[in-house]
Amino acid sequence: MNNPSGKGHRTHVADSASYSRHCTCGLSHPSIDTELYIGDDAAYRVSNDLKATFPGGSVLLLDDVNTHKAAGEAILSNFRQQGIGHTCLTLPGDISATSELAEQVYRQSGPHDLILAVGAGTINDLGKYAAARHNRGYWAFPTAPSMNGFTSSIAAIKVEGVKRTLPAPPPLRIYVCPPTIGQAPLKLMQSGYCDVLAKSVSDVDWQIESMLFSNSYCRLPSAIVAETEHTYLDQPDLLKRSDTATAMALLRGLLVSGAAMRLAGSSAPASGGEHLFSHVLDMRESITGRQPGLHGLQVAAGIIVSAACYARLAQLRRSELRPLAEKKYRRDAQMIPGVWGPLSAEVEKRFALKRVDLMALDTLMPQHWKSIQSLSASVRSPQHYAEKMRRTGFALTLEALHLDETEFILAATTARVIRERITVLDMAAQAGIMETAAEDALQLLR
Repeated sequence: MNNPSGKGHRTHVADSASYSRHCTCGLSHPSIDTELYIGDDAAYRVSNDLKATFPGGSVLLLDDVNTHKAAGEAILSNFRQQGIGHTCLTLPGDISATSELAEQVYRQSGPHDLILAVGAGTINDLGKYAAARHNRGYWAFPTAPSMNGFTSSIAAIKVEGVKRTLPAPPPLRIYVCPPTIGQAPLKLMQSGYCDVLAKSVSDVDWQIESMLFSNSYCRLPSAIVAETEHTYLDQPDLLKRSDTATAMALLRGLLVSGAAMRLAGSSAPASGGEHLFSHVLDMRESITGRQPGLHGLQVAAGIIVSAACYARLAQLRRSELRPLAEKKYRRDAQMIPGVWGPLSAEVEKRFALKRVDLMALDTLMPQHWKSIQSLSASVRSPQHYAEKMRRTGFALTLEALHLDETEFILAATTARVIRERITVLDMAAQAGIMETAAEDALQLLR
């Protein structure tokens, strides 16, 4: 296959020299050295680069039945024409990144010099994790702007049914074909938009947790994401028109969002209580029989829950706070067996890891209430977020999310038990407004 245009260009996801000025923590941050190639000829270019980088080597091309049609098939054609040694592992569509699938990818990638993941969320997580275990090269070829994990340094894998974020370095190179991104299914674009929108609530989670416990907050991750937000955040309507420029701007925002997590050394800048809501739905699939949903669309409902919590906290007076930590902890711990069944032991372990911090909320929340209330008031209303998401064409209803009211309330009120990080869900439980906030959110999704 000949080079179709030759008009592509190379850049980097983030410029180290320009972003360092935003740092407020005074600590060193890792360099963001992922190289980005953007061009209509990306499928040709990745083959050329592979041949030059690994002369005589071989690559595992990992995709699924959907992304194979979108890009994998064209890339394989170039491999054959250029004599690149390869194996193609095409997985079924609509799968989750489980430890069993991760093991399969790990085994099949063993003889190869590099893993090239052609796809989005699940494919990226599986490829990245296998490459990390082998300590070998990993490149990515996104087919949709559907999530921010491309450039993060973690992979989300279900281990014994429990969603875990495991260390996995980001790809050294990412190849993007704008027409492929512009032609991605609308639901995947909606998912990406909602995933990156989470930053505006998760960043506040991080600020409050840092103030109360870790002193880890740095403005840098939020600042670099903010530099690109104007290109996609206020134009959700254009996604419905398959506007390639808007889809590409969204992808760039997602890539920067993933890089922001790497700069922070954790997922805190882009993943807070709203993501825990989504993780609960994923983890309970084996219990409820619910079909897996798109990550970002589930996060959309989680954003509404978190925003409703912040709205309630902003109106709460300091005098209304009570020392409820022990009572709430015991209540939620007692609920775990009934909610989590065979996953109970792992969930109990995770919840116990933050017991000390939860007990400290009795003292810390009243001490810092003025700041907590001010930060809570900075979060936009749940109605604001719902309107933004619906402008993409996403219905944002329980029916669209394949949820009933009982499962929605259960996910909102129990999500805090599955991770040790303190989020707005813990503060809402401590303040005694979690159930009310969950009902507020439910009203917007009926």
